[in-house]
Amino acid sequence: MAFIKWSAAMSVGVSRLDRDHKILIGLINRLDDASSGGGRAPQVMAEVLGVLVDYTTFHFSREEAVMEACGYPALGQHHDDHVALTQEVRDWQQRFRENPESVAPLDILDFLKGWLNHHILLQDMAYRPLVEGNPAADAVAEAYGLFDFGAGAYSVSEADL
Repeated sequence: MAFIKWSAAMSVGVSRLDRDHKILIGLINRLDDASSGGGRAPQVMAEVLGVLVDYTTFHFSREEAVMEACGYPALGQHHDDHVALTQEVRDWQQRFRENPESVAPLDILDFLKGWLNHHILLQDMAYRPLVEGNPAADAVAEAYGLFDFGAGAYSVSEADL
């Protein structure tokens, strides 16, 4: 059972950005499943952190390009928040690489849930009125293509999104 389920209330009004946010929800759900037992948590944590590093770079670049195309006035502050989130993901990954036992799955889950609840469901919703139904937003978001999970073991099927 999914820990977090996507709902229309989570939509920022641009399908590619919503798809990116669904990927984050998928990562949260995958980590939650692994942390409930079975001894797979360390392997899944490594996969999730690896995907998150690439995901943050890709998604935040796309999102900022959309905001710029639509004249979002708080882009500078949003960019600063993205830089901080990206650094935090890199710090989690580095800590895990150096000492996997020092990083608990629940700590990463708390971080990711906070990201979802504060950044996506609060801060990202502030740009929704400018991007929803805006052809420029859709065009810029589409130009980035789809997130590439690379050669890692983790991926999301279109059915999951």
